[in-house]
Amino acid sequence: MTTICDLDKQNIVLRSLREGIDTSNPTGRMVAGVLASLAELELELGQERRSAARDARRARGQHVGRPKALDAQKTALARRMHASGEPVKTIAEALGASAATVYRGGGPGLIGRPAL
Repeated sequence: MTTICDLDKQNIVLRSLREGIDTSNPTGRMVAGVLASLAELELELGQERRSAARDARRARGQHVGRPKALDAQKTALARRMHASGEPVKTIAEALGASAATVYRGGGPGLIGRPAL
């Protein structure tokens, strides 16, 4: 809604041909305002649903968020391979991950990042 008001202050008119909305008249501004309010409501409802889903997963003791690409076994394997002199590219291919994942996968000190 603030975008529509900002555009109106600059004498910019919005016309939606398909929906028949024209902000140059009071009716069009009202319809645009109602649609903006509905969009904001849907955004907030979606945020509430996602938050409730996260809380429910936490209550059930389930992981929240994206799963880790390297579990503890793969991280240990990456450390051993690196200690034996394997290049990061080879380690990444063996683990089915990217080099960036191998660099950050095991937390601090897994494998030193290359000098820039």
